[in-house]
Amino acid sequence: MTPVSPAFERRVAPGRALAGEAASIALACRAMALRFARGGRLLVFGDGGASADAQHVAVEFVHPVIVGKRALPALSLSHDAARLTAVAATSGFEEVYAEQVRLLAAEHDMALGFSWDGGCADVLRGLEAAHGLGLLTVALVGGEGGEGGDGGDGGAVGRSPAVDHVLAARSGDPCVVREIHMTVYHLLWELVHVFLDQPQEAR
Repeated sequence: MTPVSPAFERRVAPGRALAGEAASIALACRAMALRFARGGRLLVFGDGGASADAQHVAVEFVHPVIVGKRALPALSLSHDAARLTAVAATSGFEEVYAEQVRLLAAEHDMALGFSWDGGCADVLRGLEAAHGLGLLTVALVGGEGGEGGDGGDGGAVGRSPAVDHVLAARSGDPCVVREIHMTVYHLLWELVHVFLDQPQEAR
C-alpha cells in the first residue's frame, strides 16, 4: 500500500453506500418536484463549509448550467452575514435559520439542511421550524458507519421526526461527507428535472 492509498480507501465504502441510497434520493426528488410544480421554493442552509454548499445548491437551481433546463426558485439562508449575526445576537445562534424560515417560508416551499455529523443545532431548529409550517424537509447528513459503510443514523438531525427525507453519507470523515453530499445535491437537481419533465412520474 502506498502512502496515499488510505486517502482513496476511506472513500470507497461511502461511495458504494451512496448507490444504496438511490431509492431514497429518488423519493426525495419526486416530492421536491411536486412542490416546485405547485410554485414552491427551496430554502437551503448549513454551517461552515456547508454554507458554501447551500449557496451552490441555490445557484444550481436558479441558474442551471445545462442549457434548456428551467430555472427553479431557491434561496440560501446561509450567505448573509449581517442577517445571521443580527439573529444570533438577539435570539441566539440556534435560531439563525429557524427565524428566517418562519419569516420567509410560504405554502409549498421546501427546506434543505446540511449537517456533516447530524449535530448542528441551528440546522435542526431550522428544519423543525420548516416542518411546523408544513414545508417538505430534506436533510443531508453524515455519520460513522459500520463495516462495509453501513450504519450511522445522521445524529440528532437524522433522527428527528421533523425531517421527511434523510440522505446520509456513510462516513465520519467531514471531507468525505462533503464530497458525497456534493454528489447527492447534483443528483437532487438532475432528478427533480427528470420528474418535472415527466409529470406522470411524479404523481
